[in-house]
Amino acid sequence: MKKLIMLLNVTFLVTPILTAVVSCGDKTIYGTDLSELEDYSWKKEEPYFEGYQNTTKQNIPTNVEKNISLAKENSKNYIDYSSFNTSFKTANDVKKQSPTGVPLNSHFMPNGNFKKDLQVVPKSDIFDESNSILDWSYDSDRDAKYNVSRIPLQKTTKTAKKWISSQDKNIQEMNMSTVIESTSLANTIVGNNRAYARGINNYQYNDITVSWGGAADEGILLPPASNEVQKAHMNGTKILGNIFLDGYHGLKVEMLRDFIKQDSSGNYLIVDKLIDLAKQYQFDGWFWNNEPNGYSPDGSIISYKKIIEIMKQWNNKVKNSNDSYIKNLTLFSYKNNGSLGMDDSNKQTSDESVELYNNSDYFLSDFGQNFNSSERFTNNNKEAARKVFNMYNVGGWVNEEIYYNKDRIGRYDTKQLAYKYSNKDETEKGSDGKPIVKYSYDNSSLGENAISNSVAMFASQDGYDVANSLGDQLKNVTEVERDIYKLVSAAMYDDMLYTGHNRVLDEKDKGVITYTSDNKKLEKYSYGMGHIIQENTVLNDNNNVFFTNFSTGNGKMFNSINDDGKITSVDNYPWSNSNIGDVQPTYKWRIASSTDQKLQSSDKVSGYYDYYNPYLKGNSISLGSGFNDKGEIQDFDLESSTNYDWWIMGSNYSANKNKKVEFVVKTTGDLDPESIKVIYDTTKDNEKSLEATKTTTKKLENDWTRITGEVNSGAPISKLGINFKGGKGTVKVGEMKVLNSDSQVANSTYNFDKVTSELDISRDSGLRNYRLNFDNLLKDSDLYSYYEIYGDYSNKILRIAEGNKNDYYIKNIDWNCPKLYIKLVNNLNSNVKWFSIDL
Repeated sequence: MKKLIMLLNVTFLVTPILTAVVSCGDKTIYGTDLSELEDYSWKKEEPYFEGYQNTTKQNIPTNVEKNISLAKENSKNYIDYSSFNTSFKTANDVKKQSPTGVPLNSHFMPNGNFKKDLQVVPKSDIFDESNSILDWSYDSDRDAKYNVSRIPLQKTTKTAKKWISSQDKNIQEMNMSTVIESTSLANTIVGNNRAYARGINNYQYNDITVSWGGAADEGILLPPASNEVQKAHMNGTKILGNIFLDGYHGLKVEMLRDFIKQDSSGNYLIVDKLIDLAKQYQFDGWFWNNEPNGYSPDGSIISYKKIIEIMKQWNNKVKNSNDSYIKNLTLFSYKNNGSLGMDDSNKQTSDESVELYNNSDYFLSDFGQNFNSSERFTNNNKEAARKVFNMYNVGGWVNEEIYYNKDRIGRYDTKQLAYKYSNKDETEKGSDGKPIVKYSYDNSSLGENAISNSVAMFASQDGYDVANSLGDQLKNVTEVERDIYKLVSAAMYDDMLYTGHNRVLDEKDKGVITYTSDNKKLEKYSYGMGHIIQENTVLNDNNNVFFTNFSTGNGKMFNSINDDGKITSVDNYPWSNSNIGDVQPTYKWRIASSTDQKLQSSDKVSGYYDYYNPYLKGNSISLGSGFNDKGEIQDFDLESSTNYDWWIMGSNYSANKNKKVEFVVKTTGDLDPESIKVIYDTTKDNEKSLEATKTTTKKLENDWTRITGEVNSGAPISKLGINFKGGKGTVKVGEMKVLNSDSQVANSTYNFDKVTSELDISRDSGLRNYRLNFDNLLKDSDLYSYYEIYGDYSNKILRIAEGNKNDYYIKNIDWNCPKLYIKLVNNLNSNVKWFSIDL
C-alpha cells in the first residue's frame, strides 16, 4: 500500500554491502568473509536483560525421567552458508545469523540474494545471485523447520448470544497488523528476552489476520512467523502471509525475474512455491498486495494482466487439489486505489480491481472506500458483497499528525464501511427497479441471513505505537517497568479499537466520521469494530476440552508448576514468546451488576493484563481501575453490598452439554476469594446469571484459589464467568478450564529419547549457542503442552528458554554448562516430566 511508510512505524533497513577486498597475488576477491564477523550484540533487542545467571536459581530436579546424550552434528564458530543453507538472507541478516546460528523468520526475494553477502567471491561474481525462491524446498532450508506452526486451526463458532443487537454474524473482520516491526533480523519464531513486543489479543473479532510487512530490501514474500500462526490458530483465527509488490518503495523489474518465470508449458513456477510454503509452514494462504507499478502506468514494472494469469493458475491448482489443506487455502487481493465502483453509465472505474475480485477469494477496497463506493457493482452482483472488504485505516493522518492519538482511538464509526442486502426476492426496489441497499444495523427486517460485505482494520498495531510513545516519556521507572506499562497500555488501546473508547460495547454508542483535530468534539463518541461484528469463540461443541492461562506470550517473570503442584516464580527473566500464548478472553471487558445486568463504566472498573501477578506463565487477567506508570493494576472501589458478574468467555455449547468449569482466582484488598462463584448464561432470556452447581474451592499457593462448578443446562450455554462481591481491591483470573462434566483428561505418554544439535556455535567470547532438534518430545495432540529449558549452573539450574515445538534454539550460554534440563508441562492435567541432556 503506497502510504505504508507514512502509516506504519516500520523500520526500513538500508542493507549495506559488507565488503572485504582481499588481494591474493594478482587475484582480488570481494564480498563477506564470514570468519571475520564480530559477535552479534543482542543489546538493542534485549536492552535490560543481564544474563541468565541473574535469574532465580533452582534446585536440580531429583525425579528425572530419562537422561539423554546430545548428538552433535556441527560444531562451528560461525555459519558457513556454503555448507549450511538457510535460504534467502539480507546482508544484515547474515551479520546476525552467521556468528550466532539463530534461526530467523522466513522472508524471501524471488531471485534470492547476492552471493557476495554470503561469502567472498571473485570480482566477476559480485552480481551473481543464489537461493532463488524457485530453488527453495523445506528439506534444503535449515531455517524452515523453525518456521513451522505445530498448532492446528481451532474451530470457532459465533457466540450463542450477541453482546449487542447491532452485531452481525455474517460480517467478517480482517486484522492487518505489523506485529513484527521489521522483517529483517527478526527471530520471533524462537522468542527473545524482553518483555515488550507487539501482539494481537482480540482474536475473537478477527476472522483473518495478515502478518503485514515487507520491503524491496527485506523480502517481498513473507510467510507469517510461526509464533504468530500458533497464537492465531489457538484462538481460531486464520492467518495469511503477505505478497508485497510495492512499486512505491524500490521494487524493480529485475527483482521479479524468478517471480514471473514460466516453464515450457506456460506454468508460472512461483505458484507451486506459494502453495508449498503455506502447506509446509501450516498457515492459511496469502494476501496479495498488488501495487508493483507505484505512481507509474501499468506495466512499468509488471502488467496486472500477468498477475491475473498467476492468480488463475493458483486457483486452478488450489481448488482442484486432492489435499484438503491446500484446497482450503485463501487468496486475498488488493490494489492501490482499488475500488469496485461504477460510473453513471455503469462502466467499471477499475478493470484491474474487477479482475482481482474475480480471481481471488476476497477483495479489499482501498482507503476511503465505503458501501457507497461499490453500491452499483453490488446492486448488479448482489452476492459480491460476501467477497468485499472495506478498510478502516487506524494509522491515518489527521491535520498533519501522523498517528491517531490516544484520544481518537476507538471512536470511528465502522458502520459506514458495511452494507447489507436482504437475500429475499421481495427485496424493496428503488425507482430504477434495483434492490435498495440497506446498511442500518438496527434494521431487523433484513433477517439473520442477509448478505453483508465485510471490513478490515489496517495498521491495527497503532495502539502499540501510541503506548510505546507514552511509555518512552515516563520518568523514574526501570526499563522493565517501562515495558510492562507499554504492554498494559497497548492492550487497553487495542481493546478500544473493538469495544470503543469507553471499552464497553453499548447500544447507545455512536461513532464519529469526521476527521478533526479538536478533541473536544470527540468526547461524546465511542465506537468500536465490535459494534457490527459478533464475537467468535472456540468454546463450542467442536472442542470438548478448553484450557487457558490467558498468556499474551510476554512477561517480566515466569511462573511454572512443579511436579509436586507447587509454583516456582522465576524473577529477573523478561521474555516474549507468543509460541506459548493462550486463548484470550472473548469479552473485553464485560462487568455487570448481578441483579439487573447493568454494565459497569470502565472508569469505575475494567479489565487489564496483569504482569505482576501471573498464576502460570507471564500474566493473568485482572479487574481494576486503571494502572500506574509501572503497569501495576490499581484497585477498584465497588459497592460492597452488590454482587457483580464478570463475563469472561463467550461460548456456544449445545443444550444438555453439561460442563465442568474451573477458574483459578486471586483477590486483593478486602475482597473474599471464597465468595466467588462460577456463573453461566444460556440462550434463554435470563434476567439474572445462573450459578453453577457442586461448587468447590481449593486454596493454592501465592493466595490463588481454584473454584470449580458444574454447568447443567437445558439450553445452549452462551457465556461463562465468575460472580464476586463488591468492595475495594482487584480480582484476578490466572487459569480457566472447561471439560465435559463426566470426562477426565488422560495423562499423555512420551517416548522422548533423542535430541540432536544440528549446529552449535562457540565464540571467542565463550558464548555458546545451540540449534536443537527434539525427537518425539511433543505430540501433535499436545495442544496445551510446552517445555521449559534450564541449564546446569554450579549444582543449581537456571531458566534459559521456553517453547512448544520440536525444533528450538538457545543462545548465549556464558558459563560452563554440562547439562540441560527439559521440563515438559501439560497444564491441562498438571502433568510435569523432567528430562536431562548431557552436552
